[in-house]
Amino acid sequence: MRRTVGLAPRGSRPSISLRRVPPCEPPFDDEIEPAVWATAHQLAFDWSPSPPSPPPRPIAPPPPPLPRSVVAGASQEAKLAVHRFVRLCVEVLNGHRPPAHLRQFSRPEEAAGVVAQGLAGARRVAELRKAAHPARRPPRRPSPVAVIRLRLCEPRPGAVEAAVALVTGDRTWAMALRMELHQQAWSATTLRLI
Repeated sequence: MRRTVGLAPRGSRPSISLRRVPPCEPPFDDEIEPAVWATAHQLAFDWSPSPPSPPPRPIAPPPPPLPRSVVAGASQEAKLAVHRFVRLCVEVLNGHRPPAHLRQFSRPEEAAGVVAQGLAGARRVAELRKAAHPARRPPRRPSPVAVIRLRLCEPRPGAVEAAVALVTGDRTWAMALRMELHQQAWSATTLRLI
């Protein structure tokens, strides 16, 4: 049998082979004899009726979820809320915001305590800055309060607790806070500066 080979452009493509059509056509259905097309290894279909299937079992309800254990870490939403609140607290401690701004991110029942802690922390930072430069004017840019480390824990869904290590100058502080999810918004319930 003769072949016609077409050349492909240079590169990684294979060449294409074209073959002539065979001189005879495949047989029609009425010309086929079963012995010609069936082989010894071919499986036959079983067309006998199958027995009726048993009725479906009722679906059992899924088992109740296991209580979630306390795991170090928290959900993404909780992490984002804590990071925003800590950033706000640092701005209050540095004197860039008034402590009253903490009220809108706190539960109404605990807002007064959260704002009071923010105010006390801002006063302590101001006193430390004055004590660092008693004889002369304080520097134009005092050393800011900065976050060294932040640890999160979600003891139950909808509540997150955080421990924050802060530094200003040579002084290291600790801040503890708790936030809870109320009406699809994270609100601070507790703030403590140590």
